[in-house]
Parts: sequence; structure tokens; C-alpha cells
Amino acid sequence: MVADLKSLSESLRESTPENYLRQIIRARKAEIESTLARGGVFLLRVPDGRQLRIARSGKPLEVAVEVTQ
Repeated sequence: MVADLKSLSESLRESTPENYLRQIIRARKAEIESTLARGGVFLLRVPDGRQLRIARSGKPLEVAVEVTQ
């Protein structure tokens, strides 16, 4: 089996947990924004079992993210 090391290293660089979380948030952006606009708190469960609580902070247009395990 022949592997292109450049492609492999780029792929590994792109598959970080942070990038995965960004992809999940981007995919559910409309739902998150809708919940926050109503004054609610959005709970997001990620595959590793953690829960992310997303709520508006005291400042306009900012989002506070709290990680609970």
C-alpha cells in the first residue's frame, strides 16, 4: 500500500478535535442561533460524551461556552 505522506499529514492536521467541534457547530448554527435569540441555552452533546452548554454572555453578540463532563 502506497500512501502520499503530504496528503496524509494534511488530513491528520485537519482532523483535530477542535476542527470537528467547529464542523458540528457550523452544521447546527441556525438551531443554535434560534435558541439563543429566544433567550434559551443550547446543550450540545459531542460523541466523546461531553456536553457543551452554549448561552449568551452579558455582552452583545458573544457566546459563552461551558464544557461539562
